Amino acid sequence: MAEFVDVQGENYKRKPSSESNERMHRKCIERLDKACRSSAYVKFMLEAMSKLGCVVDPEKHMVCEPCNSKLLGGFDPDKKEMFLCENTIYSQRTMEDVLTHELIHAYDNCRIKYDPDDVRMLACTEIRAANLSGDCWFSKETFGRFKFGWRGHQKECVKERAVKSMLCVRDISKQEAEDVVDSVFEACFNDTDPFERIPP
Repeated sequence: MAEFVDVQGENYKRKPSSESNERMHRKCIERLDKACRSSAYVKFMLEAMSKLGCVVDPEKHMVCEPCNSKLLGGFDPDKKEMFLCENTIYSQRTMEDVLTHELIHAYDNCRIKYDPDDVRMLACTEIRAANLSGDCWFSKETFGRFKFGWRGHQKECVKERAVKSMLCVRDISKQEAEDVVDSVFEACFNDTDPFERIPP
């Protein structure tokens, strides 16, 4: 199972040197379209964005493109664009998970107009996306990543994934990333908007 590494902005090279494979591109668009039509979480997030006054047009705000092999997707707050990596998203479920994650970033950007250069705001949206998108559901960690243990599972996973994302986006040390994630963790972990609680 591919590890989801999320990036925001232009700080990480999105496109590899090779051109997109037409079949992969077409399949990515099909998966994206299906996710927007049939995924409960994607539809919920699209509706939540609309309620905030930030209507998402998949044709304008979501793009399939080839990426660095370590990426599955990302959100560019300047372009108001979510990119989905056609060469690394190999299943419908992965598309839905990645899209939900990126929609949480887009929601945060709409809700509080966060400054992606502010590492505390960046850490907060990474915590929220890891917590609310299903990245850290127990079944994924246990059966997909072979990490076992019940106690504190969700918080541990969210912290770990937020730190990984911070390291992809910012030129900072692991210790600095851990410190900034720790500094905002409780408030951001407990902020489940627009969900009533941590899904599912």
